[in-house]
Amino acid sequence: MHRRHFLKAFAAAACASASAQALAQDYPSRPITILVPYNAGGITDQLAREVGAKLSELLKQPVIVENRAGGGGQIAVNALKAAPADGHTLFIADFGPLALNSSLFAKLSYDVSKDMRAVTRLINAPSLLVVPPNAATRSVDDLFKAARSGSAVTYASPGVGSGGHLFGAMLSRQLGVNLTHVPYRGSGAGLIDVSSGQVAFMFDAIVSSGPMARSDKVRALAIGADRRSPLFPQVPTLKELGYESLAAVSWFGAMVKAGTPDAVVDRLNAALRAAITDPAVSRKFSDQGVEVITSTPQEFSTFIKAETERWAKVIHDAGITVE
Repeated sequence: MHRRHFLKAFAAAACASASAQALAQDYPSRPITILVPYNAGGITDQLAREVGAKLSELLKQPVIVENRAGGGGQIAVNALKAAPADGHTLFIADFGPLALNSSLFAKLSYDVSKDMRAVTRLINAPSLLVVPPNAATRSVDDLFKAARSGSAVTYASPGVGSGGHLFGAMLSRQLGVNLTHVPYRGSGAGLIDVSSGQVAFMFDAIVSSGPMARSDKVRALAIGADRRSPLFPQVPTLKELGYESLAAVSWFGAMVKAGTPDAVVDRLNAALRAAITDPAVSRKFSDQGVEVITSTPQEFSTFIKAETERWAKVIHDAGITVE
C-alpha cells in the first residue's frame, strides 16, 4: 500500500515537472500582457511601454500594456491574481504596491509574498528635495534649521501614502519636529504650489521634479541618491550632507503570479534584463536621471521583504493609514 502511494506520488510529481518543462519550452505561446497600476503617462507607464516594446522583439510575441489604475494598485494586482500562472501576464510597479501597501491599508486584497513571484528590479528613481525658487532657504541646513526653530513648515506630496509623503515622514522623525503634510493628486499640482511658495518643500521623483528644477521653477537643494546626478552635478546628496538614512529613492520592478514555473520566471528575468539594459532603452531613463538596476528573482524577492519591513516601521511610527 505504501509503495503504491509512493509510486502514485512520484508519477504525479514527474507529470507536473514534465508539464512545467513543456510550458517553459513553449513560452511565450501567445501575447504577453503587462499590468500597470497607474494611469498612462507616468514613469511606471513609460517603463512598461519601453520595456514591453523591447520584450516583444526578444520573445517574438506582441506585448500589450494595460493601465489598471485604482485602489492603490489593488485593481491591477487582482487582475494578475485572476490570470493563469504561466508568465503571460506581468505586473510592473513601484514600491507602493510591492512594499508599502501591506502597512498602509487596513484591508488589502492581496499579499505580495503569497500572490506574486518576483522577476527582477528594473529602475531606481531618486527624489529631489525642492523648494520655491525665491525662497530664503538656500540649503538643506537652512530648511532643517527653520523646522527645528518651531516655524510652521509644510511639505507637498503626490498623495497620502506616496513615496513623497513617507520621505517627509522620515525627515520629520529624524529631525524630531512636526512637519505639516499637504497631499495632492499627483506630483504636478504639488510642484506648482511649491513653485508659487504655497508649500515649503517637496520630495519628488527626478522624472517630474527635474524639468521644473532645470527651468528654475523650483530650486533643488539635495537629491536622495547614493551619488550626485549627472543632470544636477551641483546638487549634493542627502548622504554627503550627513542624512544617510534619508534614502529618498523610488524603485520599480516586475512580478508574475505565484505558481509561475521557475523556468518561465528565469526566461522572463533574462529577457527583461536584456530589455532594460538595451542601450536605446536604458538611455531614455538615464537621460531623465533614472538608474537602471536589475537583479535575479531571489535577489529581488529578498529586497522586497527588507523594504517592506523598513517602510512598515516608518508608516507605523508616523501613524499613516489609507482607507
